[in-house]
Amino acid sequence: MKIAVIIPNATMPPEVQDLRRAFLQSHAAPDCTVQVWRNDAGPASIETEAERDEAGVEILRHALRRDLSDVSALIPWCAADPGLDALREALPLPVVGPLVSACHAASMLGNRFSVVMPAGNPRMTRQRVLGYGFGDKLVSVRQVNRPVLELRANLPDTIARFAAEIEAAVAEGADSVILGCMALFGVAAQIPAAVPVVDPALAALTSAEAMVRMGLNNSQKPALAA
Repeated sequence: MKIAVIIPNATMPPEVQDLRRAFLQSHAAPDCTVQVWRNDAGPASIETEAERDEAGVEILRHALRRDLSDVSALIPWCAADPGLDALREALPLPVVGPLVSACHAASMLGNRFSVVMPAGNPRMTRQRVLGYGFGDKLVSVRQVNRPVLELRANLPDTIARFAAEIEAAVAEGADSVILGCMALFGVAAQIPAAVPVVDPALAALTSAEAMVRMGLNNSQKPALAA
């Protein structure tokens, strides 16, 4: 089994990209190989809807240029799920979004969950969660005012800030919390919290593996005419 990951951040250095691949590979099943590709064009990070749309287009273009004959499933590396619908429409293999995967995981951990994200548009994150059908389970979308590209610059401080927002989400009634950014890969296990904290990177990886093992794929059935 090979899981391909497309990173939309066109300026990500190779050594930083390798850290993400190594993290995913260390959590992958023994028969799973993780391949990580980076966009050659697109935004440096995704904090706005314009950047998400740009990234989605470039991820799709990247995927269509690749030979995917030996790829079992694909993951766009962003918790805003850029290009998810277009990728599912265009590719004959499972395409797994980190945010929607994390929502499914969180929904199985309790009755209600919150999302805690860095700088960005919490209103649009809420709309995405509602669009995935989890509106009755979403307690809140909380935010740490720190840009995506600065999250790992001072990781202890980032963890402390997210821990504070997670504590506030729990006080609001959340049974679990989703980290709303892929730059936080591996951080969930380091955050002291009274509830489970879902890492969207691991949620996407394990969901992709499960789809492949079950022999499932995206529907290629065309939409019915209105």
